[in-house]
Amino acid sequence: MKFRYIFTLVILAAIWGSSFMFARISVTEFGAIPLSAARSSIAALTLIPIMLWSGQWSYFRDQWKHFVVLGLISTALPFTFITLATQFSTAGFASILNAMTPILSAGIAWVWLKEYLSLPAVIGIWLSFVGVLFMITDTQSISTELIMLPILTGLAAAFFYALTGNYARKYVKSAPPIAQATGCQIFAALFLIPPAIFLWPENSISTGGWINAAILGVMCTSLAFILYFYLLKNIGVARTVIVTYMIPVFGMLWGYLFLDEVITLNMYASAGLILTGIALTTGLIKKSKQAQL
Repeated sequence: MKFRYIFTLVILAAIWGSSFMFARISVTEFGAIPLSAARSSIAALTLIPIMLWSGQWSYFRDQWKHFVVLGLISTALPFTFITLATQFSTAGFASILNAMTPILSAGIAWVWLKEYLSLPAVIGIWLSFVGVLFMITDTQSISTELIMLPILTGLAAAFFYALTGNYARKYVKSAPPIAQATGCQIFAALFLIPPAIFLWPENSISTGGWINAAILGVMCTSLAFILYFYLLKNIGVARTVIVTYMIPVFGMLWGYLFLDEVITLNMYASAGLILTGIALTTGLIKKSKQAQL
């Protein structure tokens, strides 16, 4: 793999890993749904000119019904669930749970698209499940008496991300990446704005809170989508999925450096089990061994 692709993978992981930190910082001011609405709205306003400039409006117009569904399952719901997870746990904790996405994606593809699951993939799914069980016992990273709340919301976000990939593969293969990204953010914003208006905080939001929301919308959503689809086009799905391994690393790192979060032994154990499970499920371990031979 060329250096520029490796560099882009690292940058993308660092950006997506930081989204948990920015969400954790701002959610106390906004609330989960208003922050998610602000993030999607900012991302949509950023991506619409890019879509029009790249001449992809016709794809958006022809497949807008699928983008309505994707807007709900790829952005509106997972953004809200991730924000809830960060509200009641550390950024690193939430980022590890989000690493379950490839595992859940494989399970959904097996059930829905009838894709074959190898024995290593099944073992990987079980290892990741054990990793989640370790997370349940990590009360030091959870800031609510409802211990299961951040765990279930974190897993729900990963589930909808996994569902998104399978839905897009089945129904919108022909749509270019920018059209897909823009369509998702437009309809996500339309879903989120009405409840956000109703739940908007009474106290005014600080300048710092709005800056964090802007970073989430422009950098962690718009730019991240562009980098992600750039990688998909140039190195394919199998290599792009490597970014999943690095996101929890950056999620824990940014939380440790900027939020003084503690990285617990349970988090290390959970991350190790989940990432090993991902490697088995996606076939990365097998491919690495073949490359050595």
